[in-house]
Amino acid sequence: MSNQNSIPLTASELGYLWTGYSINEMSKWFLSVFREQATDEEIKNLYSFAIQNTTDMLTTRKTILTNEGFPIPSGFSEKDIDNSSHLLFTDRFMIYYLFTAGQLGLEFHSKSLALATREDVRKYHKDCLTSAIQLNEKVVDLTLNKGMYWRTPPLPTPSFPEDIQRTSYLYGWFGVTRPMNSMEIANLYSILNLLIMMETLFTGFAQTSTHEDAAELFHEGVKLVKKQYNTLAEFLKEDELPVPPTYSAEITDSKKRVFSDRIMVSHMAGLFGSLLSQYGFSLGSVMKHDLLAAYTTQIGRAGVFSEKVTKFLIQREWLEKVPGAISRDN
Repeated sequence: MSNQNSIPLTASELGYLWTGYSINEMSKWFLSVFREQATDEEIKNLYSFAIQNTTDMLTTRKTILTNEGFPIPSGFSEKDIDNSSHLLFTDRFMIYYLFTAGQLGLEFHSKSLALATREDVRKYHKDCLTSAIQLNEKVVDLTLNKGMYWRTPPLPTPSFPEDIQRTSYLYGWFGVTRPMNSMEIANLYSILNLLIMMETLFTGFAQTSTHEDAAELFHEGVKLVKKQYNTLAEFLKEDELPVPPTYSAEITDSKKRVFSDRIMVSHMAGLFGSLLSQYGFSLGSVMKHDLLAAYTTQIGRAGVFSEKVTKFLIQREWLEKVPGAISRDN
């Protein structure tokens, strides 16, 4: 193909390349610390694989952005971590963290590829997606082999296809309501898994934060995601389906600094963005009014807190501006 540099990046390509660089750059520091703190060699090896993937992604992203003349996000440095700190999470949570983060990566790279046009950018995102798939395969295989994988429940097999006969299928306000369908169940479990990871991670952040205002923000985040988890778990209980376990017992009593407040708050902001995306995606498959109302309520609450976290970052000049359109106003 002709010189790719003669074809400018589209806004969609730039947005995902730039944001992806910021995500990868932050992720490598968390992955690095968790690899050092993991005690199981197989888990360490998985983290090494994830770090190599992240490093490769960063290198190519940087090359593409630099060739286009865009500034590279400043990101973080070794000053934002302390590998010598005491263990903060157990191996059980660290493999769960890698599993959940990997799921988010699959979604991000899939969307990036869908919005890419230029050949080199499409190839890059295909490579990223392939790496994310490989990581997911390795994590699932390891957690299955170690008996750490929590499966969502099987459902009874219907005898024949069935059309929806009544509009009451949509109801959920009063009286007897139908059980959730499999798509509603699948997406609900996906949201709960993310909430579980966030609660555990933010609890560890609050425990090791070096500034009172940041610690308060983490505690508030823990309270919010725990409340959302409990609210949404009721839908599973009503249908006599198992509720995924939390990982609060996988946090040690260490209060030594592991990460800087800047990188922890930045991670919190990113995860709330992912949570809002999960809710938005799940809304598209919801047909039960009560579940729809619950998601809408939780989106509002998560959105308000997400804005608070963003303002916290801006006030401390910790948030970099994503390249965007030019204002034409005088």
